[in-house]
Amino acid sequence: MYHVKGVLLLIAIISGTYVHAQPSTCKVLMESISATYSGKCRKGLAHGMGIAQGIDHYRGQFNKGLPNGQGIYTWSDGSYYDGQWKAGMKEGKGKMIFADSVVTGFWKNDQFVGEMVDAPYKVIYSLSVPRYSFSKSSPAGYLIRLRIMQGGSDNATIEDFSLAYTSGDEYRNGPYFCVQNITFPVDVKVKYRAWNQLRTSQFNVIFEFTISEPGTWDVTISN
Repeated sequence: MYHVKGVLLLIAIISGTYVHAQPSTCKVLMESISATYSGKCRKGLAHGMGIAQGIDHYRGQFNKGLPNGQGIYTWSDGSYYDGQWKAGMKEGKGKMIFADSVVTGFWKNDQFVGEMVDAPYKVIYSLSVPRYSFSKSSPAGYLIRLRIMQGGSDNATIEDFSLAYTSGDEYRNGPYFCVQNITFPVDVKVKYRAWNQLRTSQFNVIFEFTISEPGTWDVTISN
């Protein structure tokens, strides 16, 4: 009996090793880091957090098989870029570290554009929103928590609510409307209808904004 159990255990270990040794079916579309990949996947392509290795090495966020979001790309000569990516190109805030120098600033279409200071968030359009606030509660994470207030309390009169965003996944957590797994910068559009405090009339609300700096953000709308 013990001999049989030992044989079965050995087969299980060998089988498990064999399964884990299989090449990943999740593809990375950047040739220089396409040899191996471990991480999240969607529809056969690297999507979410992952690690890709080839001639070079990349650790960070992916979207549809390409570096997209926050990540660190290391070249074979040891130089590396730590910052934001979009569709496989340096895009946004980051720093490039060489053997003898460091370049910090902003990139566009894989090209350094300067050391300009970019606002961490920007309101694009606002309708029927007399007050709002943005606060970054943590430098870590890829999350936005939206709260809608009226008269110092959560607004319970909201109707026809919609939340549109350029990346991430939506969920509800108590009074918060949340978007997680975001790739920054992210554009967000909030729309709903609500009653005034006396409940004598309704009004439409539209609030559009962009957040460019990664982290965990709390956004409050008051009307």
